[in-house]
Amino acid sequence: MRLGCHQAIDVRFACLVGREAGGGGQVASRESISAGLGMPEAAAAIYLSLLERPTATTADLAVACGLDADDTIANLTWLRDHGLVLRAKAMALTGIPDRWSAAEPDHALRDLVRARERTLHDVRTALPNLQDRFRQAHRDSGVGQVTEYVQGWENVGARYHQILRDATEEVALLDHRPYTPGPAPTEESILSRGIRFRVMCDPVDLPQQLADEFAALRGLEARLHPDVPFRGIIADRKIAVIMMDREPQNVSAIVLRPSPLLDGLVLLFDACWSRAVPLGADAVTLEGQALQVLKLLAAGLKDEAIARQLNTTTRTVRRRVQEVLTALHVKSRFHAGVEASRRGWV
Repeated sequence: MRLGCHQAIDVRFACLVGREAGGGGQVASRESISAGLGMPEAAAAIYLSLLERPTATTADLAVACGLDADDTIANLTWLRDHGLVLRAKAMALTGIPDRWSAAEPDHALRDLVRARERTLHDVRTALPNLQDRFRQAHRDSGVGQVTEYVQGWENVGARYHQILRDATEEVALLDHRPYTPGPAPTEESILSRGIRFRVMCDPVDLPQQLADEFAALRGLEARLHPDVPFRGIIADRKIAVIMMDREPQNVSAIVLRPSPLLDGLVLLFDACWSRAVPLGADAVTLEGQALQVLKLLAAGLKDEAIARQLNTTTRTVRRRVQEVLTALHVKSRFHAGVEASRRGWV
């Protein structure tokens, strides 16, 4: 169920102060309040300190928060200007100093959360205009409109992860050996956000081992293709990163933005994907004599010739042929040849 505007604010507020809406809980740290509300960290420390006592003097707060007098006064002034603290004036005749008290969080902090929410909304609304200005500047200069060249592991990695983080609908990844063992944190994050994640790899000697690696990533779709054309990613069919070099010391990449070139890349991936073989529990391979029989069949040899070639009987050859048909889930030798070629076995 979608949250309404005020409900969403209430949930953010509850998370900020470290409790569920309507219930008690631990108070948030000064770091979380400072970061969440754009409040100076020292001011957050003072406010949290005031929450634990009815009133306090400036000197009390300076000691409690480890601040000098000037910093304490400056941060108290910030809190007062934002409606988070109240000041009881000093009484000169009695020698009683100024005392400070915290404003009630349910109202004071909630107002700050709403103000922060409005600011973030304004920034979010301005993003399309900022993007248009960026594109216009690059269009006028004739640089970087369609492609962007990125060099060095750090820069390529940063661009790669940024594009993955920004994906909202689908990520397509093309990869080949050598593979990095184990799932990457960013890839786990993609799947946890409900984004479709497709991976296409070249065949390896033991694809089931590769399938076991991918099994840890629940929801990932993986397929094998004999001719993966390049290493790279395509996000939301709107942007792509293509790795240019295989040597670690010379790593570089090309970033492609919306263009006929990117459209062609997407079509290439879709075409390869349609011919690729699913990798997973149903992924199978042929080995030993069955694989030899398949290759000799593809070369046009009859059963008797294959038997002589392998120094075995025709009956054994036909049994191996049946193993091939079963492994490929087909009923005829012709279809077996087509499917084996599609899988890159011959």
